[in-house]
Amino acid sequence: MTFTSRHITIGTAAVAIGTATPKNTHELTIESNDNKTVFIGASDVTVGAGFEVVKNAVVPVKIANGDILYGISDSSDAVISVYDFQVDP
Repeated sequence: MTFTSRHITIGTAAVAIGTATPKNTHELTIESNDNKTVFIGASDVTVGAGFEVVKNAVVPVKIANGDILYGISDSSDAVISVYDFQVDP
């Protein structure tokens, strides 16, 4: 098992938030740190078609089998915290 945490600045272009290896599951917890809204989803995520993460929201997401979770914002400097717990097979 591996646990990491990091802050990511999300802008107006989709940014990878978390990536799962083909053999591992990752349990991500995403927390919005400021007054800017972030949207999460697949590589084609947009501010109009993503899961909305508002200020102070804490969102758990599980990814596996090479999945990549992306984020985008209508601001150039939205900040989120990502807690990544890698579950070994």
